[in-house]
Amino acid sequence: MSSIIKQYSAYFLGHNGLGDNISNIGAVHFLSNYYNTIYFLCKDIYYENVEKLFQNNILNKNIILIQFNYQNEYLNCKTIITQAMTNNLIDIFISGNCHTSHFKSRITHPQLLNYIQNDNGYTIKWTHIRNFYNNIGLDLSIYYNYFNIESCQKSKDYFKYIEHYNIIFLHTKSSNKEINLTDIIDKYINKEDTIIICANKNVYEKKHNKYQIANNYVNILVAYYIDIIYNAIEIHVIDSCFSCIVYPLNVTHKLSATIVNILDR
Repeated sequence: MSSIIKQYSAYFLGHNGLGDNISNIGAVHFLSNYYNTIYFLCKDIYYENVEKLFQNNILNKNIILIQFNYQNEYLNCKTIITQAMTNNLIDIFISGNCHTSHFKSRITHPQLLNYIQNDNGYTIKWTHIRNFYNNIGLDLSIYYNYFNIESCQKSKDYFKYIEHYNIIFLHTKSSNKEINLTDIIDKYINKEDTIIICANKNVYEKKHNKYQIANNYVNILVAYYIDIIYNAIEIHVIDSCFSCIVYPLNVTHKLSATIVNILDR
């Protein structure tokens, strides 16, 4: 990285669902090598989650989050991007159909302008993620190879409490659908050496001896599941924000799980 030129700063505005923010982690990590600071725009309702996902970069002041009110997304983003555009030293990266029809990227960094897109054999079935990267002159090799979420202390603590179990990680509910994983739940519900951690609900009945433990893991911040996801023996998730974490980690062989199942909505 010694030959990389670092410019002043850049603003990054992407499609702003939580899963979209997660899918852009690789792009942001890659671009942070080329700028002293990346200003990442995110909805206020996701701020705490995104802050934890970029925690180490934020502590190093390499990434600064700019939150905006999600109910007035276009107007708030317009104000922020218009102001950034007044400074010619700032580059602007606009990614995702939500905003590319309204705003244009401004990329002046010579090394990024000369970047040659090459997926390096990677593919993906979700066209919108490919477009996120193509919109800003990047490719799927960046999406996969620069995707990383470092665990925070809370994530380590949550995992440590259940690390003596075989962990089955589930997430069954997206914004518009819930899937039925009864077959998986029934298979493991009464195995003494196994615990089922479901991010959106407790799958154990109240009288079950693991109910109270599992209840501690329902609807916590997404970043607090990272060590659990890395170390689970099986993962079954619906196509939603958790799949955006699981999928690139699985493709790049960074998970311990022998079974990884991402179910369509």
